[in-house]
Amino acid sequence: MADPATIISGLLSNLAPLIKDEFSLFWNFKKDVENLSSTLSAINAALEDAEIKDVWKKDSQTEDWLRKLKDVAYKVRDIMDECTFEDLRHQVKRLNASSSTRIQVTNFLTRPFSSTWSIHKIGFKIKDVQEKLDKIHSENNKYQLREPIHGSKIKEDKFSSSWRETMSLSSSPVLYGRGKEKKQIIDILLNNNTSTSTVSVATKQLSVLPIVGIGGLGKTTLAQMVFNDREVSDHFDPKFWVCVSDEFDIKLVIKSILQEKTEASLEELQKNVRDKLREKRYLIVLDDVWNEDIHEWNQLRSILDCGSNDAFVLTTTRKLNVAEIMKTVKPFELQPLTYTYCWQLFKERAFGYGKPKDPNFINIGEQITIRCKGVPLVAKTLGSHLGFCEDEKEWHRIRDSELWDISENGKDLLPILRLSYYDLSYQLRRCFAFCAIFPKDTLIRKEKLIQLWMAHGLILPDTNQEVEDAGNRIWKELCWRSFFQDEKENKDEYNRVYTTCMIHDLMHDLAQSVMKEECYTMKANSSSDGLEREIHRHVTVDKFNEPNFCSLKEIRGSHSIMVVNCGDYDGIVAREILNVLKELLPLRVLEVRWYVQYQDLSYVSRLKHLRYLDISKSKITTLHDSICELFNLQTLKLNSCSMLESLPRNMRNLVNLRHLYLEDCDGLKYMPRGMGQLKHLKTLSLVSDASIARGINIAKWSSITTLELDWGFNADADGHEKIGEALEVSTTRLKTLRMNVYKGVNPPKWVGKSSPSVLFPLLERLTVSFMMNLRELVSPNTIPSTGAFPNLCSLRISYCPKLGALPVPHLKSLKYVSVYDECSDELLYSISHLSALTHLYLYGLNKRSVLFPSSIFADNNEAQLGGVRSTFQSLQSLSIENCENLRRLFDEGMIMEEETHHDHHFQAGQTERTRGLMNSLTELDISDCWELMISVEEFGNLNSLQRLRIMDCPKLVSSEEEAGDFKALLRSLRTRLGSKKLRVDIELEKEGRGRAYQSIVAPS
Repeated sequence: MADPATIISGLLSNLAPLIKDEFSLFWNFKKDVENLSSTLSAINAALEDAEIKDVWKKDSQTEDWLRKLKDVAYKVRDIMDECTFEDLRHQVKRLNASSSTRIQVTNFLTRPFSSTWSIHKIGFKIKDVQEKLDKIHSENNKYQLREPIHGSKIKEDKFSSSWRETMSLSSSPVLYGRGKEKKQIIDILLNNNTSTSTVSVATKQLSVLPIVGIGGLGKTTLAQMVFNDREVSDHFDPKFWVCVSDEFDIKLVIKSILQEKTEASLEELQKNVRDKLREKRYLIVLDDVWNEDIHEWNQLRSILDCGSNDAFVLTTTRKLNVAEIMKTVKPFELQPLTYTYCWQLFKERAFGYGKPKDPNFINIGEQITIRCKGVPLVAKTLGSHLGFCEDEKEWHRIRDSELWDISENGKDLLPILRLSYYDLSYQLRRCFAFCAIFPKDTLIRKEKLIQLWMAHGLILPDTNQEVEDAGNRIWKELCWRSFFQDEKENKDEYNRVYTTCMIHDLMHDLAQSVMKEECYTMKANSSSDGLEREIHRHVTVDKFNEPNFCSLKEIRGSHSIMVVNCGDYDGIVAREILNVLKELLPLRVLEVRWYVQYQDLSYVSRLKHLRYLDISKSKITTLHDSICELFNLQTLKLNSCSMLESLPRNMRNLVNLRHLYLEDCDGLKYMPRGMGQLKHLKTLSLVSDASIARGINIAKWSSITTLELDWGFNADADGHEKIGEALEVSTTRLKTLRMNVYKGVNPPKWVGKSSPSVLFPLLERLTVSFMMNLRELVSPNTIPSTGAFPNLCSLRISYCPKLGALPVPHLKSLKYVSVYDECSDELLYSISHLSALTHLYLYGLNKRSVLFPSSIFADNNEAQLGGVRSTFQSLQSLSIENCENLRRLFDEGMIMEEETHHDHHFQAGQTERTRGLMNSLTELDISDCWELMISVEEFGNLNSLQRLRIMDCPKLVSSEEEAGDFKALLRSLRTRLGSKKLRVDIELEKEGRGRAYQSIVAPS
């Protein structure tokens, strides 16, 4: 985004349709805008040569030329925004006009702005930027800027900084070539290596082992593997993982160990942490340390030095000086990977996407691997990039790039990473570089990031694809190419699923090197000098404190302001920002939560460019009317505004609104009329009876893809059913649906309305919660002959004890099912017959003694399923938690050998189905089932098992005799699976001791 080429590329893409729209304000300046576009195109041709001179040859004149060009490009974008805003304002005026005046307004719009002051104002601005662009264009020859040679796309850069939050769990399924190093470090930690462990023992100091090496070498991954090793886990208790990064804050380190978020004095924290660690054989990993102040380290060490003699601190750092300051054991200097392992890593990425292993490509890949110098991140990144490329010339160009020459010492990797960055499309480059706005320790949410991309116009318009879908594609591609990592799905406290990723520290360095001064993070120890020197277009306020409030006055030119985490100063920071709200005219993104009040938003209508507004968790009772003049607003987040009672009357004016979040706004009583005009709305959460009843028209006419309906706990079942009968929701575009606290017996009638023919044709995720009386998900006689739910892949059922059988014949894509709390036999039976089901999670089924009784497998039940006879034929993962009274998974008769019952058709059929379940499982996870007993015969069918975990099941083995057979079976499984994938605690209850029981076997 920050490099002018990407900005201008976006401008040219967006200008083209505006010039052609005769109803746009731009139509009045058609010729002028065409000239503007032509000049931008001419300048764009010389940009590559300019950027090379700027970032590689460090040409100061070229750097100044690029800065001026970028400033003008942003001014052009602002002019486009103003025109769009005026277009939308008049569009809203026409929509709201009465029938008597509508003709007059329409006639006015066919000759837009022909006699308004706006035309003069916009015309002057276009003339001004044209003059500046002409001057910039004339300087091309002066600075000897040339158009690029065909096929040359890569720019070079050098930059150095640090950023990343890490976690103890590694995202790498395989640790290439580090087995020896892992063993050496474990030996040191366990004091098996006496030659390196004598220093701390002799001096009785806290033992500290630093792992040191250049960025991208895999220090964090190695530390993660050590941290999670079973032998290490058995030796150390407790264990703590702390991501330190470049801000060495003793209080934050201690709070991470204590898992404490509230503010406290250092004296109180050190007392608490010493109480927690005293005489314990603990292991603390301090990852990514940059601090070179020996006094700060000595202070932290003195606090932590209270454990047993075997306690250890393992730390990772890029700096040998840091390692020397911290060490009590000789630093472990991590060396580059050998060529063999580096080639394996490169080959996995480069040839892992279905690309044929042509001898020419293999030969070039081997040469590229040699130049990677054993750095895993470089091999992985370039391999990921070339995995999408079938052009042999491109492989040659990567191999022969001059960038390798400026990184031969192996310490400056950014030029190499730029090889992949500049081969991204302009759009991908803009979106990736934008991620430099996130401060350290940020887990990036996909949904939020895509909405921020949209707010800044980084996703190019496509008539054949929704902008959110295009954003999702960009996210996926950046993950595939290793610019993002650790992509995973998470659950919030309400079991809502969201996707996150992280960015490797070097990749974040790369993004910041592109954004340069455009991003600024205001932190506790940061000076305001940086704000005063440069224009920062993206400001993030993180861990801020009182002495720096004066620097908030310097944020007036920003395009985005996000207050992330200011602790006790959240309210004061929010107040300072809101006090200058009327001066933040260029603002496109504003995130200020917790402390917003009604009067604070009185000037928000002046923010014509604002597209993303998050004021969640505020104490407002209603929104200020001025918010309804934000015609460009796309995302409005009001989550957890518990005192919010109503939305403004003119909410229908937000014609560009795509995402309206009202989650946990339980006090909302009034939804204004006319919101059905919000045709672009994609996400809507409706809470309470009143908001749902008024939201009927919105859901009927808009193109919503994500809908949450929360009826609340106040009304009775009859009231809920009446609202359910009146609801008319278009199901044709829904992809995510959540329904909570519905008290009716019958599902809302709109659920059974198909339009045009298939019911819920695009729905992918469905959650139903606290629907205590609901009997069926959808009535069978309302399902059309063409079917229902063809794309449903995830179903979550919570606290729906009376819910009956699912429409199994129609759920051919359903892979993930979760059931929380009690459920009916019919529901479990139907779940067992889902042909595509791969993952089943059961939690809190406390009244069941048998999970799958033989009665639910009776043949007469098959009529409910349309003749479907398969049982768990695809199930791979089964998780069972907190089923306190569960004694058996199956009736005893169902687990007997089939040949024993060859004369009894019924039992033989059940045995076949049971064996089918156990045979298909690859993962079995059972915990906190205090009465559960599993026979050796049941485990004997686990032929496909790859991972087994059983914890806190004290009655799993009921006798010493059975324990012997069970232990033998577990040893066999451990031999096959390995100790890392097998964790079973088998314990026997002792007479007279309640649940004080003896450990029989715990494989390690």
